[in-house]
Amino acid sequence: MSVKVDLAELADHVTSRGAGFLVTTGPDGRPHTTQVMFTIDGQTLRAPAGRKTCRNIEAQPLVALLWPPANADDYNLIIDGTAAAVEVDEDGKGYAQIEATHAILHRNAQAS
Repeated sequence: MSVKVDLAELADHVTSRGAGFLVTTGPDGRPHTTQVMFTIDGQTLRAPAGRKTCRNIEAQPLVALLWPPANADDYNLIIDGTAAAVEVDEDGKGYAQIEATHAILHRNAQAS
C-alpha cells in the first residue's frame, strides 16, 4: 500500500526520520547505497557525498532516497529525485543536492 506525499509537506517527513539512504547508479547500472543525514529546504535535499556517489550522480542524476520504517506498523518513506554533485573538492568528495520529484509512504509487503 502506498500513500502519496505532498512535496510541500516533505520537510516534516524527512526531519522526523533521521538518517536515510541515498541510492545512485553508475554508468554500468549497478546501484550504490549510502546512509546519510539529509538537510532539506522546500523540495531540495542535501547530503554529504563521497567520490563514488558524486561520480554516479554525474553519470546518472536520477536517484532514490529511502527511510525504512521505525517499526512494523510504520511506513517506508521513498523519494525520487534529480541530483547534482555540488561543491566537489579535488578528492572528488562533495554534496548531493537533490530536487524531489515524487514521494510516497509505502507499507512493507506482508506474507499471506
